[in-house]
Amino acid sequence: MLTATRVTDRLLTLMKRPPEQLELKIAEIELPQKPSRRSSASSPVNLGPRLAVSPDEAAAVLGVSRDYFDEHIINELRIVRRGRRILVSLAELERWLDRASAMRGSIDRRRTLANA
Repeated sequence: MLTATRVTDRLLTLMKRPPEQLELKIAEIELPQKPSRRSSASSPVNLGPRLAVSPDEAAAVLGVSRDYFDEHIINELRIVRRGRRILVSLAELERWLDRASAMRGSIDRRRTLANA
């Protein structure tokens, strides 16, 4: 039979004992691997030379700044837009260079003829 003194004694003994601590174990969690779209994720597939570049890369290929490219050149090029992505064909850059140099050559010839 439990008496008040016995309950009190039991509470006092429980209070005198150091509190029990939980033991925490750290376990490493492995993240699931994302599915790969490529056939072999370890080595990239070599598709050969690129056919198109971004406007930043096109400006670098031509040796001009991106601002100059946007202001003076991109409007003369045929470009591909897909969503936010803009692609400039390397062949189109070569065609633009040929047209621009041909126009520059005709302007230079006119100046020499006018000065003669």
